[in-house]
Amino acid sequence: MRIAKMRFTFTQLCSFIVALLTVQSAVALTDADIAKGKRQYQQLCAMCHGRNADKQALNSSAIIAGLPATEIVSALHKRKNGEIDGGGNTVKARLTEQDIQNLAAYIETLGK
Repeated sequence: MRIAKMRFTFTQLCSFIVALLTVQSAVALTDADIAKGKRQYQQLCAMCHGRNADKQALNSSAIIAGLPATEIVSALHKRKNGEIDGGGNTVKARLTEQDIQNLAAYIETLGK
């Protein structure tokens, strides 16, 4: 039996990896609990981002109400991993993956 060799460019490989991660995030969001996300948001986020996520945290962040859940997940991961520095990073560092999914699902519902 002969196995064909497959060659990919770096760009093609990166595009494939990004596509897989996007699908993984979309699948994970289906398991999100919006009610838990709301409770977590009220306890952890509302003080800075506003009750309805309609204010800039510390007058420096974007307004997050209604952002797509995938964008929120990405931003929370970057903050949790220290790629983005700012207020609230210590809180975000303690979030579990499920917390992130729940928060993202809830925040996406705001501002609609």
